[in-house]
Amino acid sequence: RRCLGALLRVCCCLGRDRHKSRTVAIGHPDPSQKYPTNRICNQKYNLITFLPKVLFEQFKYFLNLYFLVVSLTQFIPQLRIGYLYTYWGPLVFVLVVTMLRELFDDVKRLYRDREVNRQQYTKLTSRGKRISIASSKIQVSDIIVVEKVITKG
Repeated sequence: RRCLGALLRVCCCLGRDRHKSRTVAIGHPDPSQKYPTNRICNQKYNLITFLPKVLFEQFKYFLNLYFLVVSLTQFIPQLRIGYLYTYWGPLVFVLVVTMLRELFDDVKRLYRDREVNRQQYTKLTSRGKRISIASSKIQVSDIIVVEKVITKG
């Protein structure tokens, strides 16, 4: 009964608290408020999810799933036609190349994210002092000095 009531409250009042007004004191973060970090993470995979996600992404396509089923039927002696490697070889080759490509792309995303997260900005403290801060450490209520760079071209 409690679960049903909570579900109805969420469904009926879905948009009520989403746009609640708030006051932010500049330079003084409110510890009672929870804000997301400024850290950027565009990676698709981690060490645990890499293999399952890549295999799912590949076998959601009909042809890849079809070749998997055909390759699996070759383990049944009555259905075997030819050698196993003629069925498993192309499928494994495509999967390995796809995994290597996905791994390469995800490592590139990791390095780009690290570069962006380490980018330095100038923060103005409450005492008027300027300090250098990484972009991933910027919080709500921080004052960031924005400078315009004029290039002659």
